[in-house]
Amino acid sequence: MVTIKDIAKAAGVSPSTVSRALNDSPLIKASTKERIKRLAVELGYQRNELARGLVKGRTRALGLMVSDITNPFLAEIARGVEEEAHSRGYGVILCNTGDDPRRELEYGRLLRRKRVDGQIIASAALEDPFLLELVDSKTRFVLVSRRSLTVDAPFVVVDDEEGARLAAEHLLSLGHRRIACISGPESVEPGKVRAEVFLKVLRERGIKTPRTWVKHTEFTWEAGQRAAEEVLSRRRRPTAIFAANDLIALGVLVAAHRRGIGVPGELSVVGFDDIAYSSLPLIELTTVAQPAREMGRLAAEWLIDILDGKRRRKLRKKVKPKLVVRKTTAPPP
Repeated sequence: MVTIKDIAKAAGVSPSTVSRALNDSPLIKASTKERIKRLAVELGYQRNELARGLVKGRTRALGLMVSDITNPFLAEIARGVEEEAHSRGYGVILCNTGDDPRRELEYGRLLRRKRVDGQIIASAALEDPFLLELVDSKTRFVLVSRRSLTVDAPFVVVDDEEGARLAAEHLLSLGHRRIACISGPESVEPGKVRAEVFLKVLRERGIKTPRTWVKHTEFTWEAGQRAAEEVLSRRRRPTAIFAANDLIALGVLVAAHRRGIGVPGELSVVGFDDIAYSSLPLIELTTVAQPAREMGRLAAEWLIDILDGKRRRKLRKKVKPKLVVRKTTAPPP
């Protein structure tokens, strides 16, 4: 491995001169800097960024935790984080927790051992002890698409209440009265809030939803399909289903297709997220859109500004959702 001493020997200068030149010190002439940097490239020199960061107390690396990297919504958050971080000279270490609180705890501790400068957490648990560890260790962090009930943590979230209301009002405006709700786990804030508000809007309109039409399941299309099969297998079935995310909604579409139930002729379906798959010609899902990529970018921007001493106030950002009407909703038969 090529060292600073090797470059110094080739350039005929001291190692300290090489170090200053590689760090763009104003004490070194421009011509000398250029010559030393050219030699460094020719010799294949690579900086030990970790060691350099430890000396300066910074590694210019961020940790990003997501609950399921195969979820396109979370992948878009990760994309926004990475783009903003890269533009600011930061790297990103991605950890996939698989919705397992113990793995989240293990990855969080691993990221701290790796001396990342801050952490962005897009895991879905409603509450976990890991956040308390971050606060105790004075680690800078920000939550995305979730909030904490016990920790005063910075966050970027979508207005889930407004999104659920938009979905309910859309189906009601079409004339639906027999409406089911398939939400995410009750232990996950977005799924819990979206289901509660959606059903509250129905009650305000005098509509009672049978308990058998309200399901809580994982945020996957397979789980959505299983839940929809249960709802659609009953003699009296709904004319519309609200799914708490687009993956669940895709599962509902699969279940309806397998049962020969026409969408939207016999069954209307509304999702939440507006992932890329939702706009495909053979799907064209009506959904509540949230700007996942922008949410990731905002979280990274705030965290890096905090690390660079440019901000002091905690981030409490709630972005607005919007209803995107496509071809999976229509008046009831």
